[in-house]
Amino acid sequence: MLYRTMMFTPGSRPDRLIKSLDSPADALIWDVEDAVHPNEKEAARTVIRDVLDSMDDAPSKPIFIRVNQAGTPWFEDDARLAGHPLVRGLLLPKTESAAQVEQAWKLMGRKGELIVLIETAVGVRDLENILESPLITGVALGAVDLAVDLNLTLTDSGLELLYFKSRIVTLARAAGIQGIYDSVFPDFNNLDSLRIRAALTKTTGFTGQMCIHPVQIPIITEVYTPSAQEIDWAKRVIHALKNEAKGLGVFTIDGKMVDRPVIERAKQVHEAAVRWKLA
Repeated sequence: MLYRTMMFTPGSRPDRLIKSLDSPADALIWDVEDAVHPNEKEAARTVIRDVLDSMDDAPSKPIFIRVNQAGTPWFEDDARLAGHPLVRGLLLPKTESAAQVEQAWKLMGRKGELIVLIETAVGVRDLENILESPLITGVALGAVDLAVDLNLTLTDSGLELLYFKSRIVTLARAAGIQGIYDSVFPDFNNLDSLRIRAALTKTTGFTGQMCIHPVQIPIITEVYTPSAQEIDWAKRVIHALKNEAKGLGVFTIDGKMVDRPVIERAKQVHEAAVRWKLA
């Protein structure tokens, strides 16, 4: 599955977990890692399990559990919680090896989606080896932790992260992984900078972004959804390919050359429009 928006909610807050189910996010991340104090980890797991068990029906949108880092005292029980029948999958923070992925997969019952968070220098360095695991369904950048590990200064534009984003996109695509998600934008009052950052990141090949507040969802959704103009262009390219340009290797649309790579891009836009029920 692909998601434009994935929203974090603290696992220790049952009211917020329940409220998150009505948010417009494509997917939810119920967090037992950074959003939960170490003294409350076990209680947060109980809260999440109780909320899940209280549901009469399957949730209206996918729920992921962001577990604690492999090797911590909480990791194994967190990963087992991700095996709950109503949970779609698991976010694995600070992923640094394929062995960690395999361990998480076993603990969560060998089913569901598994998204790795790349948040350390080691994770960036060894990403190619990590992504050799066929169990991974998505890759996400954790910029805040990465900045701490590398002594980076984070900016609104995110230009200091361009190398890491490009590496993630290149290696993820080479591994056949389609879901590639940007880090959260922590200042949820600065929506103008969020839009600029999301638009720039989309151009690098990312397919969505994680977020921490519902107010961020509409902007991220808009950025990662094909515009009406893009959809119209894609439809015209595909129509021409099937009709008046049938059998031609190269033709023009709006005075611009259309060849194989452009046709493939049009197909990508059309597929995204169909996915989000816009075509």
